[in-house]
Amino acid sequence: MGSPPRLVYRLIKERFLETPLSAEGARRWGGRWNPPGVGILYTSSSPELTLLEQLVHLPTLPYDDLPRLCLLTLALPEEPRMVLPDELPPSWRDEAHFSANHARLAGWLQNPDVLAIGVPSAVVSESLNFLIHPRHPLFAGIEVIESKPFPIDPRLWRIGASEV
Repeated sequence: MGSPPRLVYRLIKERFLETPLSAEGARRWGGRWNPPGVGILYTSSSPELTLLEQLVHLPTLPYDDLPRLCLLTLALPEEPRMVLPDELPPSWRDEAHFSANHARLAGWLQNPDVLAIGVPSAVVSESLNFLIHPRHPLFAGIEVIESKPFPIDPRLWRIGASEV
């Protein structure tokens, strides 16, 4: 009997529900762990972390203008390989130095030998994000366990509301 699958979480805009495992946005614009032109799927170890990861990227919109989000629970068919903080460049959290992160993962980005890699979150470095490579043969084995609406609590928008 094998170990239970690793569950990871992903928040997506409701309009993308038909393509929940698309890495197209990351392919087009790149990110902390991938350069433009190489798509990977960004996921987190908990719903709370995936919310924090989303919040740091949302523009300063009024609450009523926020996109409708859905929380996906995904089951990975194999355990991710972990990259520990001491294996990362000292500037791994700095947005001006993403190229160092890309270089650290270059081999995996070009030739994914494992489906997913666990990396520390830049928002909460004690927590993990999981990068999933769509070109790995096991990508088709990812199971969407659950998909449900995920409204953002309006209390998160109270800070600075009186300044508007």
